[in-house]
Amino acid sequence: MSEAHPSPFPTALLLDTSFLRTIGGTGNDSYQTFIHYVQTEERELYLSGRVVEELTEQRGYLSIDWVDRADTTERITIIDDVQPGVRVHDGPRAGQVMDQVHERLATFEQTDPDTLRKTDSELPAVAVMLLGSTPHEFIGILMDDRNAERAITGVIKNTYYEGRIRIIDIWTAVEHMESQENRSYQ
Repeated sequence: MSEAHPSPFPTALLLDTSFLRTIGGTGNDSYQTFIHYVQTEERELYLSGRVVEELTEQRGYLSIDWVDRADTTERITIIDDVQPGVRVHDGPRAGQVMDQVHERLATFEQTDPDTLRKTDSELPAVAVMLLGSTPHEFIGILMDDRNAERAITGVIKNTYYEGRIRIIDIWTAVEHMESQENRSYQ
């Protein structure tokens, strides 16, 4: 499951649609805390290709256009395609992680894997790619989906990626960010 105390907080944050939907828009305190933290702490944000698809589909339901922000902000990067063969050290390949998470998630959701979207299962595969191609030592996946958290955590457990790919739920993330903000005011 997600981490209770995400320290050190990852410098690369992979954002799930569920996180962005829950964080809200500019009038929301959680959104303001998140944006302030990202700017102050110089965190890099990443959106997977499938998250971008979902955001585009839900454009009318989200108060912030994150896809447009990715096009106009250096701090947000869109990762279009998963490279299934990427692996870091002796960890499983990105494609294997994605497939295993998808199977576990289908079981948790009691859904046919062929009809289940692969957005959540793509996230840890993108995290594997980021570990292999960026200087980030830890990749945080920010989400608000318990089944996806369980599926991802179960797949990366006891692999090279355990502890390096970290699932952080929205409220743990916001609480951490608020504590950092309060610390900087003291």
